[in-house]
Amino acid sequence: MLALGLPLLFILGKSVLTMDGDFAGLDNFAEVLASPGLMRAAGNSLLLALTVSALVVPSAFAFAWALCRSRAPGRGAFRQIALLPLLAPSLLPAISLVYLFGNQGLLKGWLGDGSVYGFWGMVAGETFYAFPYAFMLLFTSLSVADARLYEAARAMGAGAWRRFATITLPGARYGLASSALLVFTLVMTDFGVPKVVGGDCNVLAVEAFKQVVGQQNFPRGAVVGLMLLLPAVLSCFIERAMSRRQRAALSARSTPFSPSRARRGMRLRLPCWRSWPSRCWR
Repeated sequence: MLALGLPLLFILGKSVLTMDGDFAGLDNFAEVLASPGLMRAAGNSLLLALTVSALVVPSAFAFAWALCRSRAPGRGAFRQIALLPLLAPSLLPAISLVYLFGNQGLLKGWLGDGSVYGFWGMVAGETFYAFPYAFMLLFTSLSVADARLYEAARAMGAGAWRRFATITLPGARYGLASSALLVFTLVMTDFGVPKVVGGDCNVLAVEAFKQVVGQQNFPRGAVVGLMLLLPAVLSCFIERAMSRRQRAALSARSTPFSPSRARRGMRLRLPCWRSWPSRCWR
């Protein structure tokens, strides 16, 4: 608690002081709210977080659903590959984008007259950075499904789409909401990607760095830091409210869901690989 509380108290104390150390009350907050540049940075941060969340959560859900509901070979390898970005900071995807699509990048010609620096460059970097976090939550949420619900729905004649809409999605709604809140908070407060590929598109995390390091304006930087704290606090309250309504996905009598094998008529028929060499050499 001390490791979390003391820095927050220090930031809160700095936000109500002037640069000379005198008490300023809420003047710093009013100054920040009246600054067009900071409000533009707040709007860019909000738009960036919403855009990345709209891209990451559906794609992570589709990938997690494909791994949980199929018997495709190599599922474990694909899962580990999807989690690899967890081992790297957010600076890594941003630097990779610069090496590939920067002004001297290897694939600069693919962008034509476009540039990797700016809003969409940040979207690409943040999407790569936040994807494994959403995937990890959604994979866990889908893997605890109760097979009895699917068996009962199948016995009642429910089709695949109806089972998906009435069992899979309602069962994963808590994971979907949690992953959306997590991705939104991660992107809203991230500094690495906007600093490297942000270009002229300023965000709150970079603005806080500029205020503290560039201008040595610690009170104003503390106010921006408190603004970045709001999404995390809001996400915490929303998650707690949802967890109270969430019931246990599995009980003592639950049966873990296991994807069934495809029917013989639905399997993809391929020519016999062993007969190909003999056919080619004849």
